[in-house]
Amino acid sequence: MRIKISAAQVLFLIIIACCAVVVFWAVIHLRPLTLSQLERKFIPGIHGVVLLKNGERATFEPWEPLEQNRSLDAMLERLCSNVGFDASCASAQKTRFRLSTGSHEIGHITLTRGAVPIEERDITKAFLRERLQSIIGWAEKNQLEDGSFPYLYNPSSGEYPEGGNIIREMTMVQGLHALGRVLNDTDVRDAAALAEKQLMAAAYHYDMAQGYAYMVEETGEIKLGAAAVTIIAIREGKNAEDPLSEEEKRLGAFLLAMQREDGSFQTYMQDERTDENDRFYSGEALTAIALLAEATGDAQYYDALTKSLPLYHAKLEADFYPQYAPWHMQAYTIAYTETQNEAYAEYVYWLADRLIETMLEKDRDALPDEEGRFYNTDEPKWGVVHSSSTGIYTEGLTYAYELAKERGDTAREKQYRKAILSGVRSLLGVQWTPASAYYLEHPERVVGAFKRTVTDNRHRIDQIGHATNALARTFNIVVK
Repeated sequence: MRIKISAAQVLFLIIIACCAVVVFWAVIHLRPLTLSQLERKFIPGIHGVVLLKNGERATFEPWEPLEQNRSLDAMLERLCSNVGFDASCASAQKTRFRLSTGSHEIGHITLTRGAVPIEERDITKAFLRERLQSIIGWAEKNQLEDGSFPYLYNPSSGEYPEGGNIIREMTMVQGLHALGRVLNDTDVRDAAALAEKQLMAAAYHYDMAQGYAYMVEETGEIKLGAAAVTIIAIREGKNAEDPLSEEEKRLGAFLLAMQREDGSFQTYMQDERTDENDRFYSGEALTAIALLAEATGDAQYYDALTKSLPLYHAKLEADFYPQYAPWHMQAYTIAYTETQNEAYAEYVYWLADRLIETMLEKDRDALPDEEGRFYNTDEPKWGVVHSSSTGIYTEGLTYAYELAKERGDTAREKQYRKAILSGVRSLLGVQWTPASAYYLEHPERVVGAFKRTVTDNRHRIDQIGHATNALARTFNIVVK
């Protein structure tokens, strides 16, 4: 027997089904969460948390963990204490939680995870100039009398942890030199020269017997990268055609002495067998060597570049590590401009294409305000999210872009420009502004600087240096 169902009955059944779906959704999503469920769902800066225990409630807003630079566990300990329970009450069997969201408005500005949202269309010449000027403002307020800058700063505690690293500090010097150049600001150039002078006085050492010089860390370590980045910083403060100083020649001699016959590098002077940190130091050394070659035309520098190319290209084809890419792109773009060597151009293109493919295009976990951060969740060995990484990757791509433009490769020029603007957007999203520093007692210590990540407000000197270099080159070369 065929049962006839009227249109009204069909509509009634649809309504019942929809109500059932809504009820099921509410049961699943609105019921209180266990600690393990909370840990899986919680997103810092997006979610606030309500702790429920024995009829008591305690809450933190989504932006509070960012202001305090605290983990979820630390925030839960604080909630427990706020309602008079033991600090570990979050892990008690009957404790439950709810997630909350909320609009975060400061004055007339709505913040997203503590920052003013930035779209790619916002990245204009005028906007970049404004942000570069903000870095200058930070430098003016934070440079110490001897010319140095604080190495580390924790805005939430107001503490300056002790530390130091020649490579990172010289990266900041390079950034200031670059700023002075693109904005034609003599005060910034003077600040860079003073910082450079302080670091050279503290770390430069000439070994007369060996005929070369190197930079010595406070720990006594002598790193290939420290000599290399010192050369890069010094050259940034000069014109390409300016003659080499004695310091540059001697540091360059050290780099050549550390290159092995197969083209690889000894990365620490104290250990002839080591290649520790080669993924950073080799490219820094090659970039410094390329700059020395550009300034002198000396064949010994070009020979060193040619010797290293086949070794590193083969090495990275066999096992790609993105940390090699940005510095190697810089080195061989600079060298190509002088030599027109096709092998150099092919290597730069290969590195840029791989970097974009494996980092920007594979970062599936990035939230909208994190896109462009150069991270691959499938490759933890490649490192953690860090704005200094975003800065150097973006800077490296500006060289590949420059190469593509010089060679008339419009497809790659367009591809690299898009990747650069994505990286720049990520960098600007973690740059401190007056609006994002609303909760700090000393905003002058951070405005213009760059947070480590969207959810970690600490800064280290290389975060500022790498970001400055990337933004200065983008301002000067990429954005019209």
